[in-house]
Amino acid sequence: MKLRRSLVSAALVAAVVSPAAVLSAAPAFAESASAAQTRSDDGSIAELERAAADAAKAYTAAVANEAKVRAEASAFLDNSQPYLGKYQEAKAAAAKAAAAKDAANKEAEEASRAYGSATEEDLPKARERMLKAIDAANAAIAADAKAKADVTAARNAMDDARVEAFRRIHTADQATKAAATAKAAADKALADARAAAEKPVEKPVEQPVEKPVEQPAAVTPVSDTTTNKSTTATKTTAANKSTSATTTQTATGSATELAETGSNPATPYLALGSGLAISLGAAALYVSRRKPARSAS
Repeated sequence: MKLRRSLVSAALVAAVVSPAAVLSAAPAFAESASAAQTRSDDGSIAELERAAADAAKAYTAAVANEAKVRAEASAFLDNSQPYLGKYQEAKAAAAKAAAAKDAANKEAEEASRAYGSATEEDLPKARERMLKAIDAANAAIAADAKAKADVTAARNAMDDARVEAFRRIHTADQATKAAATAKAAADKALADARAAAEKPVEKPVEQPVEKPVEQPAAVTPVSDTTTNKSTTATKTTAANKSTSATTTQTATGSATELAETGSNPATPYLALGSGLAISLGAAALYVSRRKPARSAS
């Protein structure tokens, strides 16, 4: 008897818990199935196309500019004019200044020796010659120093111009690389947007509305005393009719609700599971009450 009561209780619990568990899991299933990919609109793709076209033009211009800069820089490095000409002129002037300085120094030395060995009569002339030679030597030394400074300045200017040529080549190369990177990024963004637009858009699945779970009717415990056959049969027939009516009403209500709300496709399966669980409970109740009646007879 205790075993039959346990079976009845388990069946009733399954009839109540199973629909509730399935209904509680349905929203999560609908939520996971409602994820859809957003389609890029035509406006965004058009903007990306314009950006890609602009990036391609910028890259073409950067390549042309780099070629021009390299050609000009190469020509300048081969013949660094006008800096090379100025440097050569400064070197030639420095060479003349150096020669003039040497000549002035030599004349100053000779004039100094002549002044030292001059007689009283020639002393004024020797002294005048010596002073002029010394002044000329000093001027030649100053001119030589200036010529050397001009050579250094001309050489530095030519070196700076050559460094600037290399810097222009490097800058043009970096601009070309940056334009290539921007072009690649624009092309990739456009390709990704087009690929996303070609994918089918999944429609979101509507989540079913949860219904309150109806509590089962109170179950009258089976009496241990032997009951009359007619009483048991009457109760059993009434229970079967009640179960059939409940099952029919549940199925009809689910179909009607599906037609009105357009619920999730999983709703018919939920209703079918609920009906089977309730039928199982009714069958267990029928068997538990049928056993004592037979033993009594």
